[in-house]
Amino acid sequence: MFEPVARLVPLTQRQPLAPLVRVGLAHFWRQTIADDPELPDQLLLQAARQMGVECAPPWPQLRDATARQLAALPGPFGRWIREQQIDLPQAFLLALVGSAETEYLITLTLSELQAPNPGNRLAVHLALSMLEELFGPETLDALDLNASALVQQQLLIPEGSGPLALRQLRLEPALWSVLCGRPAIWPACHALVPQQRDLLPRHIRRQLPHLATLLAKGEVRGLVIRGHSGSGRAGLAAELAELLGFTAIEVSPELWQSQPALPLACQLAGWLPVIKVQIGAGESWQLPAVHPDIPHVVVLGVNDAVAGREMLELEMGVPDEGERRALWNRFLGHPELAERAATALLSGPVIQRIACNARLRAEQSNEQLHAGHIARARRDLGAERLRLLAHPVTRQISPEAIVFPPLVEQNLSDFISRAHHRESLWQDLGVTLQASRNPGLRALFVGDSGTGKTLAASYVATALGAPLYRVDLAAIMNKYVGESEKNLGSLLDLAAAADALLLFDEADSLFGRRTDAKQSGERYANMLTNFLLTRVENHPGIVILTTNSRERIDSAFTRRLDTIIDFPLPGFQERLSLWQSHLGRRSPGENICKTLASYCDLSGGQIRNVVLTAAGCGSPDLPINIQQLMFALQREYQKLGRSLPAQLETLSR
Repeated sequence: MFEPVARLVPLTQRQPLAPLVRVGLAHFWRQTIADDPELPDQLLLQAARQMGVECAPPWPQLRDATARQLAALPGPFGRWIREQQIDLPQAFLLALVGSAETEYLITLTLSELQAPNPGNRLAVHLALSMLEELFGPETLDALDLNASALVQQQLLIPEGSGPLALRQLRLEPALWSVLCGRPAIWPACHALVPQQRDLLPRHIRRQLPHLATLLAKGEVRGLVIRGHSGSGRAGLAAELAELLGFTAIEVSPELWQSQPALPLACQLAGWLPVIKVQIGAGESWQLPAVHPDIPHVVVLGVNDAVAGREMLELEMGVPDEGERRALWNRFLGHPELAERAATALLSGPVIQRIACNARLRAEQSNEQLHAGHIARARRDLGAERLRLLAHPVTRQISPEAIVFPPLVEQNLSDFISRAHHRESLWQDLGVTLQASRNPGLRALFVGDSGTGKTLAASYVATALGAPLYRVDLAAIMNKYVGESEKNLGSLLDLAAAADALLLFDEADSLFGRRTDAKQSGERYANMLTNFLLTRVENHPGIVILTTNSRERIDSAFTRRLDTIIDFPLPGFQERLSLWQSHLGRRSPGENICKTLASYCDLSGGQIRNVVLTAAGCGSPDLPINIQQLMFALQREYQKLGRSLPAQLETLSR
């Protein structure tokens, strides 16, 4: 007896039951349509070629031979029909509908069989008639089909809104590709390649085998990985998939909710779906119930929420300081720079990116690698997204460029020192402090306009080698309820991922005192302030706020501050240093600087304005003379609505 299935095994994985579908269609055509043998002849010719014979066997012979070896079909198609105990008629129907999605001759044959009724896909009534003719009466009726695993697991989707018999059967082409054993990833998804495992924190790496075991045994069905952008969440999912023998694929939440066949495709193809969810502050995402209930990973931000059952949560932190130091040294090849850079709370993948960028900058400029290259590379990190909500402050302020009273300088020095040790600061301290451990730092700079608060923030950022961003309140605040919280949450998350300093100028507009909330607008403002207080308190990065008056800041936030630095108006010695520092080599002389410092009670910002105005009045190659300075001083005092000090009149003569 002719045994075609045994000869078809090399082809059935890529085209399951391909000859059976063609011979069955040709047999049904000849039984129902007496004339026009062209289409059935073409079908039989294709079947013969697929089987590697000169002439395709009769339908009964091929059907019976296939039935005997149905359980031996290879690939995902064969595995699924064995698991679901699918009989030959249903397997034939599945292969027919799948082939109709990709094979023109089969689509054309179905269209001709259904004429004059429209539709290129197989109608339910025609499918049932075909199964009855090919496999005998009472093979399957409409209700049996609707209750079958083919429809219940949404391999076959009856499309249309009319009676079930008139609907058309559709099979998602991407799912058919999986059933055929094709290597293509589901459309709109992409594979996640495992990264270097040692980029992940050591304590996370140690948990990987245990997590893989829990997922493999079905003790948990899903894993939620929390973390900031660039922290290695996707890399962790890819490493986990590799331990499970899967391929991790990134899936959007919209696709996961709208493609009911995708979970089955993941099961058949050996994919671990990694669903990256981005939601706003105060919102949550409902993980849909899927069938089959396969292992999956949900990637979230630190403060996002997802609702789902049997979900295990894991938070991606950053490597400890020793691990970061080793990573920096590995990618920079410079132990001294690695020691300094390791104080930044950055993830392994981010360290790798910054180090490669810094080395490239050094090579392009033909310079020895130095801290400035690393600082510029850090400013590049995530800049395009942070710029949407904040303005980068790129000026580098050295210790020689600042002039502050000794107490302010000491406070700034202490703050910088604490920032350098903000992670190790907690070591060996008591359990009460350990319970509230947070590496974040919050400072309030208080002083009149022009006293150097913003300059001091740039100085702190320069000393730490960190990028500084001034928060754009116009971009943050939104008239729609909830949008401001989303913007602020996104800003803080992006800053934490890059360990960037955030500068809130005139912070009382955001962190001002709460009212009694007698009106809805006041209640919303209070809610926004509460959200800000909570988020900034839990923020792991450095936040600097400036204000002209400490009383304008909400008292609940004041106690959450790590330091408050008052910036007074400069005294004589500070004013003298400011005049000398601003005038530089174009100074008109020491005595004039002392006179100006004695009688001009101006702030640093105002002295800067005077020097720039005077410098614009003369040649850049010559010292600034007293007449130019007096002209600039008069302009500045006019802006202030004040008269020029009488003691300076003698200088202008």
